[in-house]
Amino acid sequence: MKDFVDAPDLLRDCNLRDALRSATAGPHRRLDAQLSRLDLTSSDDRRAFCEVQRRGFTRLGAACGWDAAEAATALRDTLKALDEDLGPQPLPGPGLDLPLHGDAVAYLLLGSQLGTAVLRRTLPEPPTRGFFALTGDRVAWRAFCLRLGAQPDDSAESRRVLRDAIRAFSIFEHETRAVLSAPVDGAP
Repeated sequence: MKDFVDAPDLLRDCNLRDALRSATAGPHRRLDAQLSRLDLTSSDDRRAFCEVQRRGFTRLGAACGWDAAEAATALRDTLKALDEDLGPQPLPGPGLDLPLHGDAVAYLLLGSQLGTAVLRRTLPEPPTRGFFALTGDRVAWRAFCLRLGAQPDDSAESRRVLRDAIRAFSIFEHETRAVLSAPVDGAP
């Protein structure tokens, strides 16, 4: 039997879903580390967290032409809920970001809903409206995972989804740094 070191084919992912999880593990950890600086029991920190989400998902939505595969409805619902939390904001004009594949945006949005469900439990009281009240679209997540689980990870389109998902995490990292480094209440 061959050793795994001698058989790199055995180490590579077989489908796009697994490849996405592997390819974005580092960016995902970095983003989580940045956002974990926020104390979601604090209304100011919750507001900052929501601002990061709104900025990030607005940019991602514009970059995919608002076609986020199974997450298109969830994207609109998320931004609407964030407007409830932060006040309405007009949708931006043409985006400055390079186009993103809708599957990359769906991966971040639908995956973030799972993370938000965990964060919701840390809040001082259960939310009744807004971003943290969203329950997440488990049907869309399952459909997305099944579809990507059936796609090989070595096609040109799969490679684009992988690159775009990493870029999408970079957009969120950028927005997190921007929000967390912004002066608070007139401070320099």
